[in-house]
Parts: sequence; C-alpha cells; structure tokens
Amino acid sequence: MKQLKFFVLAGFAAVLVSGCANQNIGKVSGMQTTRDNFKAALHKEYVALAVAEDKEQDSDDAEYFIQKAKNAGLGLDVIPQLLNERTLPGKTKGQLAKARSNLVNKLWQGAAENTPKASARAQAMFDCWMQEQEENNQPDHIRACRQAYAAAYFDMKVTPKMMKPMKKMAAPARMPAPFVVYFSTDSADVSDREMTKIKQAYADYRLRKPGKIIVAGHTDTQGNKDYNLGLSRHRAAEVGNQLMQLGVPRKIVHKSRYGEIAPVIDSGDNKAEGNNRRVTITFLR
Repeated sequence: MKQLKFFVLAGFAAVLVSGCANQNIGKVSGMQTTRDNFKAALHKEYVALAVAEDKEQDSDDAEYFIQKAKNAGLGLDVIPQLLNERTLPGKTKGQLAKARSNLVNKLWQGAAENTPKASARAQAMFDCWMQEQEENNQPDHIRACRQAYAAAYFDMKVTPKMMKPMKKMAAPARMPAPFVVYFSTDSADVSDREMTKIKQAYADYRLRKPGKIIVAGHTDTQGNKDYNLGLSRHRAAEVGNQLMQLGVPRKIVHKSRYGEIAPVIDSGDNKAEGNNRRVTITFLR
C-alpha cells in the first residue's frame, strides 16, 4: 500500500533523495540556496514534492516540481501554480480558485517574511492539491494535500495594517505604455513568451493601481472580416482572462474587439502581418 504523500513530505527531501531515480532531484536538493528564508523553505518543499512524484514514477510532475525547487533555491520568484495550467474537474475549480486567491493575498500582506516556513508549506501544498486533483484518482492523497495546505495557511501571519501620518500627496505614478501581446496566424492561444508580457502587465497593475484596463483585440487582414472580428474578440477574452486569473479584479478589465480595422501596419487586404495580430493592454486612471 502506498504511503500518503502528506506523510512522505513530512520527512523533507534530504532523507529521501538518495533513493530517487531522477538524478536532477539529487543535484537540486544539494544545491546551495538563497539566504531568503521563504525561498529557501520553498526549495525544500518543492524538492520533497518532486521526490514523492518520482517515487510514484510520475516523471512529468517530478520534473515540474524540481524546476520550481531550483528556481526558488536560486532566489527567483516562484508563484503558486495557475489554475489554467492544470486540467481540473469542473466542480473543484471554484474551491481551488478561492484557495489560491486567499493564499496569494496573505503572501502579498507579508506572510512570506513573517512566517516563511508556513508560507512555503502552504504554497507547496496548494500545488500538491492541484496536481492530485488533476489526476483525480487518489482521494486520500487529494485530501492529505488539501488538509496540509489548510493547516499551513492557518499558520501564515500577515503584517497588520498601521495608520500612517498624513503627508503631502505625491504626484500619481505615470501609467506605462500599452503592453502588446502578439499571436500566431488564426490563433487566440498565448505563447509562453507572450505570457511574460501579461505577467509584467499584472506586476505594473500592482504598482500603478489603474482605475481601468482596456484589453483590445486585433487581427491582420487575412480571411473574412466577420471571422476576424470574432477572432479578435477571442484574443481579447484570452488576455483579459489571464489578467484576471493572475489577480486583476474583473470589474476594471474592459475588453474590446476591432478585427482588422485598426492595423499598426497597413498591409492591404488579405495579407498576413504579425504586427497586426495583437492584443493591447492599456492602463487608464
């Protein structure tokens, strides 16, 4: 009988790595990590997840978790997994979305600095819960990861909000230039490279606090105009949904579609032009 992942993880990776077939796990487990307490703790937690998946001969998830462990160990920012990166049963998406939102809110409010071990544990166990929920064939493992997440989340301590003395109002931060996300021909899928622009837009949203974000979809002139109008709507919807998935409030995201009528390069009719296949993300006060 397989031991529950929750109990396997409790022993941490250092005890378990020696028996792993995946050599990358051993290298990442033994690496010198950052002095950032939260990221160092994340490194340990993700190594432990990789070990558990390697023992279950799940090489894809083992590799996914060990890469997150490596990035955390190097001091890079590692976020809780996005919901759209897993194929989840429909009835579980709401619960997981709420859990992720609660987790991210506590991390933003200083929990990573105040309680780094509990915060790292909660993030890793959320990812564990997502991974097990996608497989959806081991209810005891799903429950163990979910309960471990809940216990660690409870132990996360945020920084209390304090009244600040009144001071002269600074000039509002300038809004950034529009972000432009490009698409392949006849596609509304966001590539990994273009996703970095959406994440940067989200980071600027956190910094600038715009009152409205305009997400506008466009196409080149290839194909039928009515079809292109619909394609531009799908592109805008995809980018808007990615922003909201990251944490931008739905109420400030305004999506619009232009089809082929507002090109940045006038290529003529029925012409492929990559610069016109785009979605612009514009911040307004």
